[in-house]
Amino acid sequence: MTNARAAIFSRLRQSLGRDSLTSTIRDELVLKLQFPPVSLQPTINRDKLSQFKQQLEKVSGIIIEVNHENQITDALKTWLLAQNYPLAAVIDARLGKLAWSEEWDVCIRNAQDSDVVSVTLAFTGIAETGSVVMLSSADAPTPLNFLPDVHCVILYESDMVCYMEEAWQKLRKEYTNPPRTVNVITGPSRTADIEQTIQLGAHGPRQFVVILVQQR
Repeated sequence: MTNARAAIFSRLRQSLGRDSLTSTIRDELVLKLQFPPVSLQPTINRDKLSQFKQQLEKVSGIIIEVNHENQITDALKTWLLAQNYPLAAVIDARLGKLAWSEEWDVCIRNAQDSDVVSVTLAFTGIAETGSVVMLSSADAPTPLNFLPDVHCVILYESDMVCYMEEAWQKLRKEYTNPPRTVNVITGPSRTADIEQTIQLGAHGPRQFVVILVQQR
């Protein structure tokens, strides 16, 4: 610890009337950080997948289910064409391995104002609220989640958890150094500021599509 930081903590302890932490208290705090207590959670009387789908559809999210990851691009193509969107997307670099046919115009880069569709990979899904958790990285810059009008998220069923607390436990388990940004997204952007009427796409994507993948 630097001298300046030590001095700041010393002044804080003095103002709070506390002495330096004993080794016992320090160990207790470390243990609490590693295994934080869980507060009362709502009862969920259905399986994780059913709960996730119901909650996401409540907030105007769209769900596409596929059995295997090799079906992702065809399923997305069918949906985009049905909505009169072009087969063009800016994607998370980790998704470059998917079976993108020659019909697609796919770019691996950060999102720009002109991009209509983005496709990203979720870290996890939270069944309790129908949310997806997105982590920023060099492969997955945050603007991909918010700038294009249509945000398509790939979520593997094996990555889904039941409760919010489990998502943070999963993050702590899999990342020694947490990502710079963690976004928890539930459905498309919306506001009711205009005459108390729900408007989609006010501050981000107008359409939010989750592609649930059963097998890798």
